[in-house]
Amino acid sequence: MHDNATPTPQRRIRFSARSFLAAVAVLAVLLSAYGWFHRKFVVTRRHSDAVQRLIESLVDRRPSDITRGQWGSAVAWTLNLHGNSLLMFEADGPSIKAFEERLKQKLEGDVGMETIHWIWNEYADICPHGASYQRFKVQMQDEIDNVGPNDDSWGTNVP
Repeated sequence: MHDNATPTPQRRIRFSARSFLAAVAVLAVLLSAYGWFHRKFVVTRRHSDAVQRLIESLVDRRPSDITRGQWGSAVAWTLNLHGNSLLMFEADGPSIKAFEERLKQKLEGDVGMETIHWIWNEYADICPHGASYQRFKVQMQDEIDNVGPNDDSWGTNVP
């Protein structure tokens, strides 16, 4: 027995030039959006996190003329400055990257309270929140002047 059934014609999918161009345009928009997002958020966050790690590294570099309590307060206040000031919408990636490089260079030498004050001044120049956060500098200095030599109320674990 023969099956005389005729084969069903297969539907061919055809892409017109218009459809192709529309697909390319959509892809270009998506890639552009991803590129913008990556530069604005991912790269900026990467450099911001690197700056935070550099500030955190100060904990282990306490100058001999500063007590554990004083240094712990100075570093903790500076980390607060970072967390409350270097917001992604406040500074762009290249500015944060440039600051990261300047901070790396600054930390190659000895550190002390002048380093802390330098960092605070840099934040004031980089972003509006950094400038407005300067109002806490007096409070930081009052705490540093009055903290006990081994006080670790910030939990910085200064050696």
